[in-house]
Amino acid sequence: MKRTLTLLPGLFLIAFSYAQNQLDITIGAGYTAIDIEALVEEDEVSGTVATDWDQFTAGLSAQYFFLSTTSFQFGVEAMYHYLYWYSVRVPFGSQDINREYTITTFRITPIFRFGSETFAFDVGPEINFSDGTEIGLMLSANRYIPINDKIDIPIKGRLDIINGIVVTVPITLHAGVRIKM
Repeated sequence: MKRTLTLLPGLFLIAFSYAQNQLDITIGAGYTAIDIEALVEEDEVSGTVATDWDQFTAGLSAQYFFLSTTSFQFGVEAMYHYLYWYSVRVPFGSQDINREYTITTFRITPIFRFGSETFAFDVGPEINFSDGTEIGLMLSANRYIPINDKIDIPIKGRLDIINGIVVTVPITLHAGVRIKM
């Protein structure tokens, strides 16, 4: 048993020493599924109402993979994500106050990728930094179109589940470039 425990880290390092590092840079757009009225009810003073909103979402991400085998990769992602905006009318004495909010997040995600060179699935726990820190989950299905030995074009369908004041779910389609190093 002691010998096995001693050999496992060495075998792990040997398996990943032949890994091919890669960098995915993508930009995406889509729709954020969120109940704005429930958000306003939870986050604002009593009597506040949502007056207008737009749930368009867009994001820019960079993913760097540094551990890999033929069917598994591990890496990290940094992403800036514009989620949605909304405006509210807040009762204040005899005059109402109108406020507008633009919601964005910066996130860091460790990513586990399963699949092949041309089609893969990503999953990872997110740490979202916005007004506070919120935990989330990223799920992605990826199709890669090869250009040459070192460059591919990724097309990704992506779902992020963010557990905030109310659950926020941006659904996006991403495209960009993957560089194999």
